[in-house]
Amino acid sequence: MSTHVMVVADRFTGFVHSDDVRTISGLTAEINKGVFDDGQGEVLLHGGQGVGSFERSYLQQAIDRRKLTDRIRFTGEQVEPEGRDVVHKHSENNVLLANLRQVDGARYTADIRVHGDNELLLDHQTGEHVQGMVIVEAVRQLFVGVFECGYRNRWPLSDFYIVWNSMNLTFENFLFPLPAEIRCTVNELSVDKPERQLDFALDVELYQSGKLTASGRVGFSGFPSQKIAVLERRKAQKALKSLLETSA
Repeated sequence: MSTHVMVVADRFTGFVHSDDVRTISGLTAEINKGVFDDGQGEVLLHGGQGVGSFERSYLQQAIDRRKLTDRIRFTGEQVEPEGRDVVHKHSENNVLLANLRQVDGARYTADIRVHGDNELLLDHQTGEHVQGMVIVEAVRQLFVGVFECGYRNRWPLSDFYIVWNSMNLTFENFLFPLPAEIRCTVNELSVDKPERQLDFALDVELYQSGKLTASGRVGFSGFPSQKIAVLERRKAQKALKSLLETSA
């Protein structure tokens, strides 16, 4: 008989409310104390949010020391974060997407991957769920990733700066530190003038445990980097000048 255990990052200790959920540190401590030495049957570990290769390695070392590799093991594939070139994040901890793939011409999907030390968790983590701002940022990373993977290669000699124009999200359920998937359909609003501006809308849905967690539409644009740099500088100078004049 097999026992199934969901393993989550220590950050999500509030989600540990029964014997079928453990934090990485909690489960490792139990293994080190010999809690599983005399047990019967397999213990199958399922990786929840915040459980990456680093955390798995730490837990695996404890399993190996107690010679329990024949009884305790992870199921499923290791979820690795998307690269910096895809989601435009400098720190791996802040990447929220993994396994971004194109389902067909207009549809894309990705796994949600929340590191325990993600920037959005450091000063706001209450209860059992993952806060909604994580979903908002996952949507932002999704449209950046979709552009990088599905569109940038159309204009290989151009460099684009991606900005979002609008966002309308509805939250249907809490997001918990369990595996989740985000899906989208791309609507090409204007892609015939890449030297000026590219406009898109994404219809987005996030699912967890087969249920819709959030849905909505976001609009974003791609500008030639050189053009947006000039525009941004001009607007910054105008804003500063206006503020100083009204403060005089």
